[in-house]
Amino acid sequence: MGRPSPAPAATFIGKDSEMKRTVCLIAALVLVTAASALAERPPLGLRAGYTSWNSIHQFHFGGHAKLGDLFPNVALIPNLEVGMGDNVTVITANGDLVYRVTELTEAPWGPYVGGSLSLNIVDTDAGSDSDLGLSAVGGTTYLLDNGNEVFGELRVGIMDSPGLKITVGYTFF
Repeated sequence: MGRPSPAPAATFIGKDSEMKRTVCLIAALVLVTAASALAERPPLGLRAGYTSWNSIHQFHFGGHAKLGDLFPNVALIPNLEVGMGDNVTVITANGDLVYRVTELTEAPWGPYVGGSLSLNIVDTDAGSDSDLGLSAVGGTTYLLDNGNEVFGELRVGIMDSPGLKITVGYTFF
């Protein structure tokens, strides 16, 4: 008897997984196309942290782009993260839409709250599959003297996403 491989609560392997993959790929392409049209040279950054998804505990790392405001204080910040650990690899493309809460604080601090539509690709010993997910996100940035930012972020999965992500990062301007 082999050891069962850990897997998130969501069922990733199914008869309609090709259709899910196609829908997820189209959604990701639309998001990337819209994001690239919004900004000429967005500030880019690096991110890393801890992911917990049911019995899976991982280290994740990746990058992000701050594409600017869609509306006053509302920004689109797409990011890509790779989670590794517990014999599972999770690749997540997030389309974060965040509201900067400027009413409650002054620079150099910049708290924000928002949500994210994500494409999650999960690779386990049992196979791999992809699914769309939804998360709530909140955090704060701190503007450094050199014009760059550091941030801390908490992400909570609402549907078909990792249950908890704690992330820190650095944005280059």
